Amino acid sequence: MDLYVQNSSVVSKHASVCSDQPAATQIGIDILKRGGNAADAAVATMVAVSVIEPLACGIGGDCHCTFYRKKDKKVMTVNGSGRTGKNSTLDKVRAAGITNSTAREVFNHGLWVSVPGAIAGMVKVVEEFGSGKLTMKDIFGPAIRLAEEGVPIPFKHAMMWDTCQDIFRHSKNANDLLIDGKAPAPGDIIYAPKLAKVLRNVADSGLEAFYTGSTAKNIATAVQEYGGVLTEEDMKEHVHNPPHPIPGEALSVDFNGVTIWEMRPNNMGVVSLLAFNVLKGYDLKGLGHNSPDYIHLVAEATKHAFLEAWEYLCDPKCCSKRVEDLLTEEFAQKLRNKIDPERAYKCHQPFIGSDTSYVAVVDEEGNGCSFICSVSSNFGTGIIPDDCGFVMHDRAKSMSLEEDSTNVFAPNKLPLHSIIPAIVTETATNDLLAVIGHVGRWMQPQGHLQVLLNMIIFGMDPQVALNQPRFFVGDPRPWVEYKGSLQELRLEGGINPAFVPCLESKGHICRFFSGYKREVFGKGHVIARSKLFDPNSAERSSKTWWSGADPRCDGCAMGY
Repeated sequence: MDLYVQNSSVVSKHASVCSDQPAATQIGIDILKRGGNAADAAVATMVAVSVIEPLACGIGGDCHCTFYRKKDKKVMTVNGSGRTGKNSTLDKVRAAGITNSTAREVFNHGLWVSVPGAIAGMVKVVEEFGSGKLTMKDIFGPAIRLAEEGVPIPFKHAMMWDTCQDIFRHSKNANDLLIDGKAPAPGDIIYAPKLAKVLRNVADSGLEAFYTGSTAKNIATAVQEYGGVLTEEDMKEHVHNPPHPIPGEALSVDFNGVTIWEMRPNNMGVVSLLAFNVLKGYDLKGLGHNSPDYIHLVAEATKHAFLEAWEYLCDPKCCSKRVEDLLTEEFAQKLRNKIDPERAYKCHQPFIGSDTSYVAVVDEEGNGCSFICSVSSNFGTGIIPDDCGFVMHDRAKSMSLEEDSTNVFAPNKLPLHSIIPAIVTETATNDLLAVIGHVGRWMQPQGHLQVLLNMIIFGMDPQVALNQPRFFVGDPRPWVEYKGSLQELRLEGGINPAFVPCLESKGHICRFFSGYKREVFGKGHVIARSKLFDPNSAERSSKTWWSGADPRCDGCAMGY
C-alpha cells in the first residue's frame, strides 16, 4: 500500500493526544480525563514513551516545550537542555585524540554527555503550565506502572531497537535494555524496574532525587568511565543555577494568515521560520505539490536558512547578534535574491544525527502543548549508568571542534539542539490552530516546513499531510565527512522518479529511500483546527480537532 493512502485523521470534539506509541497516547488521554491539562498530559505521555522507546528519548537526555495558554492566548517555552560540565574543554577532546566528533569510533565517548535536562524540563513544564490539579506522582505514575508491570514493544520500534543495539552493547548494564540477552522482538514485553525506581524517586522527592544523591553519582561515574568529565557538582548546578529563563519567549513569523511559533536558540527552530519567511514570496501552489520546481525551491530555501542561521545555533550567550534580525522581510528578500530557479546553490556543511520523540496535546480548555524529548543519536552514547535503566545522550557531539565557532565545545555551555516543538496560531485572532512537531536528525525544520506547507498551501488535513512523501536536504549520516553535504537531496519513495533528471540538471545529487530507510525523513504528529487547511470551513472550524500521527513510526492519535 502506498504510504500516503494510509489512515485518516482522528477527529475529536474536546481534546486530543498524539505520540509515537499507542500505550503512551492512551495515558495522555487518561490524564486529561482525570482533570489534567495539555501540559500534564504531554509530560505523562512522554515519560511513558521513554519506557517503550528508549532508542529515541528518555530521562538521560533533554526536552523542549512550546505551550499555548488559552486564557491569555500567550505562547511560552521551556528549554529543558543542560550545559556541558565545568571541565568540558576543547583541550580534553584533543587529548583524547578526537579530531572528528562524528567518527564511528568515538560514538560512545563520555565527553558528549552534557547535563541531562529532561527531568528538570518535565517538572518545569508541569510547574509553569500544568493544571495544578495533579501531582508529579499522578503524572509519572502511569509510566512507572508500565515500567514495573511490563509493556509490549510494537513492530516498528522493535525493528529499530534490533538494528541499533550495538550502540549500547558495550555497557556493563546492557541487559537493562535486553530480554535474555537479546533485543526485544515485536510483541515482546519489556520491563524497566531500575527506570521505574528513578522515576518514583523524582515523583516522591522532586528534582534533588535526580540531580543529587545516588542517581547523580551513578551518572557522573558512568560518564567518567567512558572518558567524560561530567561531575556530581555539574548535575547539582543544573538545579541550583538553572541555565535558562523559564518560561521563555518564542520566536515567530507570519505566513499566509497564520503565525508559526518556534523556540529560540540553542534550539534551531529559527531555521524553519527563516525558510517560511523566504517562501512566502513565491506562488508555491502554482508550482504543484512535490513537483521538481517545488522540491528545488523548498530545498534551496531550506539550504539558505541553514547556512544563514548557522552561527546563531548555539548557546545564546555566545552569539552577539540578534536572532530576530534573521526574520525580517528585508533579510528574506536577500535570500530570495540568492535562489536560482534553475541551479542548486553549492555549499559545504556537515550534519550530525539525532533521534527524538514528539508528543502533541490539546485539552478541553483550548491549551496546546508541543513537547519533545531526545537522547540525540539512536540510544545516545549507549552509556547506561548503574541502577538507572536508561541511556545517556550524546548532545555535546553537536558542538563544533573549531575554535572560531560560536558553538565550539567548551565548559558550562548549552550545545546546539535540533529538537523544535512548534505552535501555529491565527494571525488575526491569535487563536490556536495547530500543535506540531517533527523529529529526526536535521530533518526537523525541514519536516515542519514540508508538513505545514502541505496543510496551509495544498489543503491537506493532518494525517494526509503527514502521509505525503518527503525530501531531505543533506546527508544525515553522522559518521560521514561528506563535502558538499547540502548538495545531496534524499527523496522518499512515492516521489515520482521521473522528476530526478530535472532535479539533477539543476545540480542536486538525488537518492531514493524506501522501506525502513524512510527513517531518515523523520516522524511527526499534528493536531489542528480545520481552518488551517480549509479556510472555507469558517464557523465549524472551531468545534473539532483533527489529529494525525506519522506512519513512519508506531504513532497513534486519540481524542474524545
